Amino acid sequence: MAEVRLNWATAKVKDAKLTVGLEGKISPDWKDSFETTVRLLAGRDWGEVRVKKQTVRVSDVNAGSEEKLRHHLTSVVEQANATLRSDEPESKPSDSDAEQSDHDSPDARMTERFRGFAEDPET
Repeated sequence: MAEVRLNWATAKVKDAKLTVGLEGKISPDWKDSFETTVRLLAGRDWGEVRVKKQTVRVSDVNAGSEEKLRHHLTSVVEQANATLRSDEPESKPSDSDAEQSDHDSPDARMTERFRGFAEDPET
């Protein structure tokens, strides 16, 4: 089974809420593992982290937390993938959302930082 990956090129911050698309099949077991890991690693510089459809959503994202949050989300996704691997025997958010007209807003700047991770080999 192909592993689930974050698609940072789809990252968008609007009203301090980050959405990042996920690639790969999200099974109920994968989602359960993701949610369990999020609960275990709670207490960060951002709000609730959830998977909804093919997207990770994070509330209350603050400017300056992009690198920490990227590492956190990457770690949670990797843990969910690892959990499924150990249990085995031997999509994009719509671009139709209206773009924020003020490209110099905190949300727009954070969106660009998160999208820059798409080119980073660590993801």
